[in-house]
Amino acid sequence: MVITRLLLVLLLVFLPRAVLAETAVAAGLQSYKFGPGDALKISVYQEPDLSVTAEISQQGYIDMPLLGSIKMTGHTQQSAKEYLEQRLKDGYLVSPSVSITIDSYRPFFIYGEVRNPGSYDYQPDITLEQAIALSGGLLDRASRSAWHIQRGADKATFKAAADTIILPGDVIKIDKSFF
Repeated sequence: MVITRLLLVLLLVFLPRAVLAETAVAAGLQSYKFGPGDALKISVYQEPDLSVTAEISQQGYIDMPLLGSIKMTGHTQQSAKEYLEQRLKDGYLVSPSVSITIDSYRPFFIYGEVRNPGSYDYQPDITLEQAIALSGGLLDRASRSAWHIQRGADKATFKAAADTIILPGDVIKIDKSFF
């Protein structure tokens, strides 16, 4: 009886946190905008000839049967789905149902005072501290706090902390320490 109550209390305390964390991750994925280097798998229900797996070009386009070159940069998964369905309705299909999944994300980049600067495969929920570890760690002269991330199409730059979540396409700069 005591164990049952204890389990119930633990469940009530920790379950909401898990649900909120899962909801936050899902919300982040909903707002993710496609960019050059993302590989997408696009399927049209009951139309296998229209399905395609493609990487978004540096110009932001993919090629689709019937539709030709389609600009995908800047679209979220939902907005791209709606856009493709609308394009397919315009003279091709009566009621198309499009499904889009991300096969692979574009890489993130890290440079400056790290052992192995370069591009690295994106992993969901990776933090700046983990990205630094992937790049071999900080050099001796590296700043322990002057870390900057350049993000998005507008290349907005901001100062980042160790627990900042990295997104695909981010460019991370680790500055030198002066002392």
